[in-house]
Amino acid sequence: MSRYLLLLTICLAIASCGTKTSSVPEGNIGVESDIYLVPIGDVDEKYLPALIPKLERRFTTSVYLALDKRIPIPDYTYDTEKEQYAAMYILTEMTKKIKVPEDAKILGVCNVDLFQPESDLPFIFGQAVRGGNTALISMLRMNPRSYLGGRPNDELLIGRMSKEAVHELAHIFGLDNVLDPECVMFLPTDLKELDRKTDNFCLPSQKEFREIMQKKMKNKKE
Repeated sequence: MSRYLLLLTICLAIASCGTKTSSVPEGNIGVESDIYLVPIGDVDEKYLPALIPKLERRFTTSVYLALDKRIPIPDYTYDTEKEQYAAMYILTEMTKKIKVPEDAKILGVCNVDLFQPESDLPFIFGQAVRGGNTALISMLRMNPRSYLGGRPNDELLIGRMSKEAVHELAHIFGLDNVLDPECVMFLPTDLKELDRKTDNFCLPSQKEFREIMQKKMKNKKE
């Protein structure tokens, strides 16, 4: 029996030596920028604090609730024919008017129906300026109370908001959409698809992020 235990101990020691540890847990990525969470227009602030620990875990960074940086939604962003708001125009206003420390990123949360001009999608849950510093999500279509017969469900709403927040912020950091329906980087076109996916970064997305960071480090050295 003692020989068996000794052999088992040796095997476990060898296995542990061959295992690489990481400061970034599985399903997350480690970014270098702080994130500021800002309400945009008339939105209930009570849902925003719940997003902070979820975003801090997924991006391994600090997230700050900046209620004082709230800006209104300009009238020109509203399309009277569609009865929706152009997300990109709101993002433009955010970029111009919300001041944060250099290299920090902004996640705006609004409560209006968003669309993307020149897109076939009837609506979008959010949008981001790829390579910029601003992202936007709307809680309107994620809220069960927005639908006929829908009942209040804050847990479901916050879960949906978290997934979309992670997705849009990740675009800022360079990540693309993926085809895996359970990965947070999958692009949902309806609530069924949004509910099906998780808020985790899948292995391909994590690999893509590592490659982005390696390229960034290489460019700094050159």
